Amino acid sequence: MSVLKSVIRPALLPPLLLLLLLSLWALPAPGQEPWTLERCIEYATEHSPEILHRQIRYDMSRENLQEASGKRVPTIGIGAQETIHAGNALLMYGVDQSLAMSLTQLAATMEMPLLTGGALPANKAAEESAMKAAGEDIALSKMNMAIRVSAAYLQVLCSRSSEEIASRQVLHCEDQVKKVTKLVDDGMRTPADLSEARAALRDAQYRHTAAKGNTVLAKVELSNVMGLADESGFDVVDLPEGEGEGSLIPAPSFEGLENHPAILAAKYNLNSAEFKVKAAKGAYRPQLSLFANYNHYFAAPLGAQAIQIGSLSDGWGAVGLKLTVPILNVTTPRQVAKARLALSDAQVTLDQSRMEMSRRIREAYYQALTAGEKYASAIKAEEAAKEAFDYQTKMFDAGRVTSYDLEESRLRWVSASEECNRSKYESLLRERILGYYTQESTSVEEQQ
Repeated sequence: MSVLKSVIRPALLPPLLLLLLLSLWALPAPGQEPWTLERCIEYATEHSPEILHRQIRYDMSRENLQEASGKRVPTIGIGAQETIHAGNALLMYGVDQSLAMSLTQLAATMEMPLLTGGALPANKAAEESAMKAAGEDIALSKMNMAIRVSAAYLQVLCSRSSEEIASRQVLHCEDQVKKVTKLVDDGMRTPADLSEARAALRDAQYRHTAAKGNTVLAKVELSNVMGLADESGFDVVDLPEGEGEGSLIPAPSFEGLENHPAILAAKYNLNSAEFKVKAAKGAYRPQLSLFANYNHYFAAPLGAQAIQIGSLSDGWGAVGLKLTVPILNVTTPRQVAKARLALSDAQVTLDQSRMEMSRRIREAYYQALTAGEKYASAIKAEEAAKEAFDYQTKMFDAGRVTSYDLEESRLRWVSASEECNRSKYESLLRERILGYYTQESTSVEEQQ
């Protein structure tokens, strides 16, 4: 927190102490290597609460599928019942006297659905589609997280590159002060020129300090996006050599649009809604199930009566079919109507997802194309500004321009360099976003 405050309010601390704090923050912790972009994305996806929630929902969908698959399995149960009979209620056992008796009943039952009007297979198919949709939601969340991490990562690289530009300007201004000092001592320049050179040095040092602070803040932002608990010593590596050199952007292809995670998730949700309509309609059809039971009785008299009634040790069982024909059920039409509304909503969501992804891809393409063109123009602008500054330097050395003119030329060169740096990483980010949008989805099993 003290580092952030020193960056936000540098005037509260001496410049040397501020630079010391920033330098200590930038030092990597012992044994900690800089992070690559792939490692940052992997860490973020593993620790993102949103993705963890998506994973839990996927696991719940898988349990729902297992539950729907087990509906065909027979349900088997066993039970026991103890009954006390009194009076002449046991005539069925050959007793016609007043008698108290204990009757123990053991029973086993089994029931298995045979015909359900298509509800069971429809429910299973609906849960299977819902599980696939949950898997695509995971892929979509991972893609969005990769875009966020890439943006924050490239911002760190951009800030660090700007810091290097500012550092080179400080060295240049220091050399300029030395050169102007010598010219003043030789009587070739006035003290006003030396004051202008020293002011330029102070400005360059201020820009360098601000650039270092921006780098620190960019690293903090990246660590926050990743969910790092401790960002001390955190640093990143540069991208591979040659990446971001203004490569050609091919026109987007919409052939793989249907395989995008967002559209696949909408498709699977639509399939699930269709099967749920079939499952709801199954309640209109007759239901047939197979049942079986087995019962065993034990009887014993209570009290001192010496009446022999024997033991009902022989059990009996039954096997049969149970048919249920629906005649009137006011809830079934409501359930079918709600399932159809959910189906209509899923269809609208699919159409909306197609339109949204098509818009995003077109937008990402033109943004990448524009960013690439801006970067190419920025390179030329920087080269022209550097050439103009070199010419002004020669004119200054010849005594034909003032220090003010030279400083104005240097600032134009610095501005062009910074714009070129920003354009480079903007182009890189837009290319990556376009690549994420146009890549095809992978199954959740491959992701895990």
